[in-house]
Parts: sequence; C-alpha cells; structure tokens
Amino acid sequence: MGKDQGNNFKPVNKIYDSSDYEKNNQESKGLAETHEQFSDSYMVGDILTHDPSNQDKG
Repeated sequence: MGKDQGNNFKPVNKIYDSSDYEKNNQESKGLAETHEQFSDSYMVGDILTHDPSNQDKG
C-alpha cells in the first residue's frame, strides 16, 4: 500500500445485500465477493463435517 492510500481508508458500515452482485461500486463488489467466498467455505465445511465417511470412527 502506498503512502497516499493509507490516508484514504474509510470503514464501510454496510451489510451484504443480494443486489450487491449487480452494483458497480467497490464496497458492493467486495461484499458480494466476500459473501460468495464465505458461502462456499461454509458449504464445503458443512458437507465434510456431516458426511459419515469423514467422521472419526474411533
């Protein structure tokens, strides 16, 4: 990060909305991408932890 970029940081007080996928501003794009990554990770984790073949049989 450059010296000038550090001075422009503004926290976003916004939550994800499904319409964020269609918007063109940086905050909406970031929220949509983060939401998709989280959803994918959650589903993979949910599948792995609930699949009986992946559970410890000890």
